[in-house]
Amino acid sequence: MFPSVLAVVWFIMPAWVANSAAIDVSGLPVLKNYSAPVDFGLKWRGKRIFGDGKTWRGLIAGVLAATACGMVQQQYPIHGYHLMTPALASMMGLGALVGDMVESFIKRQSGLARGHPLFLMDHLDYIFGAMFFAWTMVPVSFEYLIMSCFITLPVHFIANIVAWIVKLKKKPW
Repeated sequence: MFPSVLAVVWFIMPAWVANSAAIDVSGLPVLKNYSAPVDFGLKWRGKRIFGDGKTWRGLIAGVLAATACGMVQQQYPIHGYHLMTPALASMMGLGALVGDMVESFIKRQSGLARGHPLFLMDHLDYIFGAMFFAWTMVPVSFEYLIMSCFITLPVHFIANIVAWIVKLKKKPW
């Protein structure tokens, strides 16, 4: 039986928040000291591991934002859904950003430039990462994964266009 859309949105929210926060903090002067790339500029097989787009600033901000989201969710659970905790939200935020880094690794090793679109992978990489990390703490059903993907596609598409319009992103994908 498929869960309600509201329950899935509530569950995947920390991943959405982490993915968004990692980009949204890029211009904050207070976090300027954390702008070093996660891969420290290292290469594998002659190519960058993740590239300059994956920074400690984004990773830290994303996990903290996901944790804050989980704290709010724990205080205000929706009817019939009380599973979210700050620890689970933190894991989902970390998983979302690790999933995004895996996609960046694949793009770098394939010779694709930073910002080059990779349909579906650009929109779902962080969902798979978040769900995998969540699965280490709670049972995550296949139905939740499938519904998260279907719900995330239009949400991510619209969020990217809005971020591009307000100049948080250089490209609308």
